[in-house]
Amino acid sequence: MPTLFDRTSETLFYERLSATLALKDEWGSASGTVEAAHYFHDFNKNHVYSYGDANIRLFKGFSLRLYAQAQLIGDQLYLAKAGASEQEILLQRTQLATQFSYYGSAGLSYTFGSIYNNVVNPRFGQ
Repeated sequence: MPTLFDRTSETLFYERLSATLALKDEWGSASGTVEAAHYFHDFNKNHVYSYGDANIRLFKGFSLRLYAQAQLIGDQLYLAKAGASEQEILLQRTQLATQFSYYGSAGLSYTFGSIYNNVVNPRFGQ
């Protein structure tokens, strides 16, 4: 299926820069990543992607989990020239043109059991 640029295949070079930070302490853990990339043939074809998550211990066994991601998108060279049908959109089989994407979630978890529950029983042979 041809793309918006009337191509059925193409080889392009790009570069990507990524930075990640991860923290772990008694209060829980947190991490985050920022990534930027662009194609060499056109510096305007680029994207910036960022995400972060945190797992915060509220009290013994009970934690709050947070996750967020965001993208600035300017490099969708692979979009199909023909329009997408409603079924393709609902089943997410076709990518739609966009300049921004975001997602977030939050959850609670409770862990219980022995402090030794992750120790391997030597009778199982590792």
